[in-house]
Amino acid sequence: MTWYLTYRGVKKPLADWHIYDVNRRILNQGTDTLSFKTEANNRLFNCDEIIEIFKDETRWFLGKIVQIPCQFSANEECKLYYVAGPNWYLEHLIFQQSWQYFSGTNNGGMISIPRSLCQLGQSETGTAIDAKNCLISIVNYCIQHGAPLQLGKIEGFDFFFPCETIKDCSCMEVIQKLLRWTPDAICWFDYATPKPTLNFSRQAFLEPMALSIQQLSQFSLTPRNDLKLNGVVLKYEHSNSNENGTWKTTTIDVFPKNCPSDAMNTLVLTIELEGTHTHIQEQWVQVQPIQTDSIDWWKQHFPTLQAIPNAHIKIESVQRSTQLPNELFEGAIAPWMRCKAQYETITAKISYKTDTAQVAYQSFALKICSTDAVSKTYRNCIYLSEGVKPPQDLAKILYESTQCLQYEGSVQFECEEVELAYLGKKLNFLQGEKAWESLHVPIQEAKIHLDSGSVHLKFGAPKHLGPNDLIQLMRANRLRTISGDPNMRFAQRAAGQSRTYFPHLTPIINSSCNQGTYSQLTLKSADKTISIDAASLPPNTQMTLKPFDVVESGVLKKIWLLSS
Repeated sequence: MTWYLTYRGVKKPLADWHIYDVNRRILNQGTDTLSFKTEANNRLFNCDEIIEIFKDETRWFLGKIVQIPCQFSANEECKLYYVAGPNWYLEHLIFQQSWQYFSGTNNGGMISIPRSLCQLGQSETGTAIDAKNCLISIVNYCIQHGAPLQLGKIEGFDFFFPCETIKDCSCMEVIQKLLRWTPDAICWFDYATPKPTLNFSRQAFLEPMALSIQQLSQFSLTPRNDLKLNGVVLKYEHSNSNENGTWKTTTIDVFPKNCPSDAMNTLVLTIELEGTHTHIQEQWVQVQPIQTDSIDWWKQHFPTLQAIPNAHIKIESVQRSTQLPNELFEGAIAPWMRCKAQYETITAKISYKTDTAQVAYQSFALKICSTDAVSKTYRNCIYLSEGVKPPQDLAKILYESTQCLQYEGSVQFECEEVELAYLGKKLNFLQGEKAWESLHVPIQEAKIHLDSGSVHLKFGAPKHLGPNDLIQLMRANRLRTISGDPNMRFAQRAAGQSRTYFPHLTPIINSSCNQGTYSQLTLKSADKTISIDAASLPPNTQMTLKPFDVVESGVLKKIWLLSS
């Protein structure tokens, strides 16, 4: 067995590179690290360069050099190298999703812009996706942006979780937010593949690994009965609203089914979800038929005609610019009502006869708002959100994921030939107590000192990152941000379908009449009558008022006489 290091395409044994004190630390949901030393005056490698470590022909580690500190002490002068594993790329890349925005051009098109405000648990088409597909989308996003890794197995994540709004988070932070729903989740890299392979598994899917107590130089095992949950109660609250008001509804998910929510060591989480919201726009409309051949209809618009009997009124030469059947009487017309409406001027020649006068062909004009709307209350839903349904059996998943965390501890042993990988396995212990042979506790951290063959493993609850007790589980939920409107990412929402249209056509009555030309004027009072009749004059005769000078009692005065 020979250990090699590859740098800039050059592959040589570790001894030929003059490096020593090689340590590798593998961490669940964290960045794997490698450290080694060289002589202080021997700078072999540069920062931001990639190195690989091989066990014979099998890769054992791949990473990026991130620090090169110099160390001086009474016993040693050396140059120390720190190398970060592929998870470094996940920690240094901000996760973004595409949002639709107006392009600002005349055609009103949409453009897609990446944004660091993301909807965790939502696909690129707006549908809800389970935890597995969510992990796939995050890892693929990193690969598309140059992360030197590939996606491996994803086991035990075929469940849905409440959609959450996240902002300005690295890809690794997003993964950790997702994995908090399953405290038994393990995330690790397999370096033996052509590219480092990122794997996700839960405790039930991990490969068993047995260690004999006699081969251990150190052994620590602590029962964690304080982590044991009697049950999980998830209370999903929906805030709903419509035109009648707002109200709340609750959906409760309990596991085990008979677990009371007020029992000790019961995890109770209140999770807010988007409820059903509707925004209704209403417009009341009152109309009446347009009846241009009706004397009563014209009397309604011209009060001067109301005192005249219908038999003495004659309507002729009616002209209209539309054929809309109704007149808007009260209310208003808005575009969303999908009714035809426009202002129209209706004209007619009206002849009528009274006790004192006879009028022929007098011009009447009436401006109104004509429409095909009917009398009723029009309703338009300008916004509808059906809300988010609670995920199924999430209480059961959360409860079962904490049952494997009943023990924690660490072991240390020396071996001539170290394993390629320890994460992704669950530990059992032989030649000890009978119960230890089936503990199945997941390994959370592995430290290997290559020079001595020393291996140090930590197992149990993920204390370094994941929620490891009841308080942490509750704190994770308190920091969750509810998704206010998950569909805002997409064009159909960004295009403004919730726009409110206000009415722009209202009732109007603007009437006028032309006095026209009279053929006879008769003034009566009791038994006296003054009559001026144009028909009594000879043809082609015109009479006008003309002034004349007269002297009355020695005073010059003017009089006006009707003269031809």
